[in-house]
This record gives sequence, structure tokens and C-alpha cells, in this order.
Amino acid sequence: MQAKSTTVPYEFFDPVYNGSCETPLDIEYNLPDYCPDIQKLLKCRVTPEVSSTMISGDTLTVDGVADVRVLYLDGKGDCVRCAEFTKEFTHSVKLKSAEEKAVASVQASVMHLTCRAVSARRVDIHAAVSLQVLAVVQRKERVTASLEDPSMEKRGRTFPAHQAVNAVCHQFTIEDDLPLKNGKPPIESILRRDVCCRVTESRLSEEQLHVSGAADVAFLYASAMDNTVVEKMTASIDFSQTIDCLGAEDGCVCDLKAITGECTLTPQEDDVGENTSVSVVVKVFLVAFLYKACEVEIIDDAYSVDAPLELRSGQSAFTLVHGIHQEVLKKKCTLPVGGEEIQKVLDLWCQQDSVQSACEKGKITYRVKYTLCLLYLGEQGRVLYAEKQFDQTFTTELGDLAAGKSQTTAHTEVWEYRIVDKNTVEVSAETAASSLLYSVSTVKYLTGASSDENAPGFEKRPRFLLYYAQAGERLWDIAKSHRARIAEVRAQNELYEETVPEAMALLITNKS
Repeated sequence: MQAKSTTVPYEFFDPVYNGSCETPLDIEYNLPDYCPDIQKLLKCRVTPEVSSTMISGDTLTVDGVADVRVLYLDGKGDCVRCAEFTKEFTHSVKLKSAEEKAVASVQASVMHLTCRAVSARRVDIHAAVSLQVLAVVQRKERVTASLEDPSMEKRGRTFPAHQAVNAVCHQFTIEDDLPLKNGKPPIESILRRDVCCRVTESRLSEEQLHVSGAADVAFLYASAMDNTVVEKMTASIDFSQTIDCLGAEDGCVCDLKAITGECTLTPQEDDVGENTSVSVVVKVFLVAFLYKACEVEIIDDAYSVDAPLELRSGQSAFTLVHGIHQEVLKKKCTLPVGGEEIQKVLDLWCQQDSVQSACEKGKITYRVKYTLCLLYLGEQGRVLYAEKQFDQTFTTELGDLAAGKSQTTAHTEVWEYRIVDKNTVEVSAETAASSLLYSVSTVKYLTGASSDENAPGFEKRPRFLLYYAQAGERLWDIAKSHRARIAEVRAQNELYEETVPEAMALLITNKS
């Protein structure tokens, strides 16, 4: 005979791809006629940016463009020049199954970059674009919450968890014109540019996600008045988006990140033909994973007082979200230079930052890697370049949060700097980190129970038994081993806890 079962749905995010992949960039670039010859390479910077993502069948296609800027000294050696161009790339990622409704988050960075001047007019660049990809599909499974049979005793338990509500990827474009600040000379060429998008506020309402944020823009340019002079400019462009999100409501946990996609910064002429503003176009990808709290009820053991039972079991992974942890990791670093002494810092920036995190014993540990890049004037008035990689570790107490896993997004930037001595710059770097803290438990539970109707049942006869129990023995184990009703064992011995409080004799009877 088959026990009647009751199941309830549990929804979760199933990763159909979670990892990184690389696509090569091999470039032979000849300087255009308007660029002077290369005397010395200072820095080659390749910034890969995602333009679009598309899922078709079991394939995720990522299209993007790499912004390439080669900083070098011209023949005189006192002027920074920039050869800038773009290189498109595309990459296909095989998913573990065909999922048209999958949601993908893709972030691009550059790996293994080498650049050399083959001649005064040509550079060879070899790089690899690394794509960090997370593609998930929302799935539903049925979890057995109850088994019903008159002769069956069952043991159940309830535990807290979070189930998936929805995953969305919303893309939009920011466009704005940024005028140069008062007193700054017109632009001849942009030497370096950085764009980083961040979320400042998010709010959930019925079926909608409201997001406010900003795109932080920073660039270094050569002055059109005197090309030996470089100027820096920073600005922020605010944005606000409302995203339709089925199932969203106040109380859901929202793991949200803003990913900066393809960007262009183009100098704009004014009425007299001078570049006194910059047109900014930024593609932004907002990726959100929503969870809601739930109580999961399962049956983890059962037996029959009448006949042998055949038990069937299954197992599932359940997620418990402990919250979103945000903090700013601050560190002072020293950047030494060799050779000529520092006369003036022209530019200082951070690049290729990455953050890994791990949770253990009530703590979260971050490993932050980044490279500090310094463009400066030497004592002889020549423009020089230096860089240094840093690998920092930070540990933060989480208090009562028992998270076992974390997913972290972060961005590192230079907060301030000062020249300590003629060969050293002290830099204060800040990493803004946001981490989803969670635990995943694999739980085994019963999916069904049945007995053979043709098989003989247990012998039925009156029984009066004294069982000498040890302190700490579980009542369930005692009742199961004697095929007794758990409620009768409790009532006959006036026991209300799950275990026997002290060594004692227990009365076990039946009413046959």
C-alpha cells in the first residue's frame, strides 16, 4: 500500500554556467599619419567592455569592444602621446543545457597583456580578454512535506531557507555632455579614461525594482593649448531606472550589481572650434537576483506499527541567505620609483582590480589584488611611468551571521596620495565591496513509503515492556525500535522533550 504524499514547491537558481573563459586579442597597429613617431612606450592599456549578450539554445554569445590606448613619448621625450583605437571581440559560451529563459551576468577584464613597439610606427599587442560569466535559470522542484498512512509514524522537521523569486538583467544607455570645468584648457586628445557604474539606492515594490545610481567618469587629457601639459577631470552622471520584476515585493532580498558595459568618451567642439566638452555614452547592465524567506517542511524518517515499510528518499540543496554585507576596505600603499626623482605627479590610477572572498567561523576574508599606475615628471623634465601590483588581505567579523559562502563584487580606486620623498608616493586605496552572504545545505528527506499488501504484517499481541533508557537517548529511536506509537510513549512516561532527560525505565505498551 502506498502512503499518500503531499509536496510543496521550492524554487532555486540553477547555474547553467558559472566560471571564466578567455578569448585572444592579437593586434598589429600602424600609427596614423597625424601621430608622431614613438620614441619610448610608456603604457599600453586595453579595456574590454561588453556590448551585448544573447542566449540562443545552449549558447551564450557575448559581443564586446576593447578600448586600446598606447601611451608613448614622441621624439622630444617631453610630451605624452596617445594612439587610440578599438578592437571588437566576440565569444560563444556553451551552457550545460538549452535555456532560453536563462539570465546571464558577464564581466570582462584583460589578462596576459604584452605590447611592444616593432618600429617607430607600429606596435604589436597580444592580450586575452577574460569573461567572468554566471548564467542561471530559475527552476522548481517538489519537496515532500507530508506522508499520510494510519499505521505510520513519521518524523518531520522544519528549517528556514530562501527560495528564488526572480532573476533579471536590464540594460540601458546613459548619454550626457560634460563641459570642462572653469579654467581648464581645451582638449587635444584623451589619454586615459575610466568609467565605473554603481548603485546608490534600490527599492522593491509590487512587481517592480527601483534603482538609483551613478556612472563615475574620470579622464586624463592633453591640453590643446600646450600638448606638454596634461589635465585631469572627474564627474558623475546620475541615473534612475524602474524595472518590471515579477514576484518582487518589499521584504525580498535583492542581490543587485551594476556592470559597466561599452563606453565612449568623445571630445566636442564649441562655437569657436575648441574641444571644451566631452560626450559620454555608457551602456549599463543591471543584474538582480531576488530571494524570499520560507520555511521548508520535510519528513526525514518513518516506520509502520503494522508492517514493514519500504522507504524512498531524495535530496535537495537549500539556500539560506544571511544578508548583503557592504563595507569599504581601506589600505595605504607605497609606490617606489627607480631612476630619476619625482618632480610632479601627472596621473595616478588603479587598474585590473579583483576581489575574492571566503566565509569561515563567523568571519569574511577578502583578498584584494590591483595595480597602481603612476605617470610623473622626472627631475630632468621627462615624462616617466611606474607601476606596482598589490595583494592585500582583509578580515571582518560577521557577528552572529553563520554564513558559509559569499559572492562579492567590488571596485578599487585611489582615494588620495602624497609624495613621501623624492622616490616614493604614498597612496590611499579604497575598495568598496558588496557581498551576498549565504549558506547551502544538502538535505535528505523521504519522498515516499509503501508496504507490500501481500506480505505478512507484524504479529499482533498485547505487550507490556519496561525499557531501561540511558540519558540522552532519543524517544524516536526507542519508539521505532519497538514499533510503538511515539505519542503513547510520551504520554505513558510523561516525557515531552525529544530525548530522555536521565537514565530511567520507560513503560512501552500496545493496545492490541
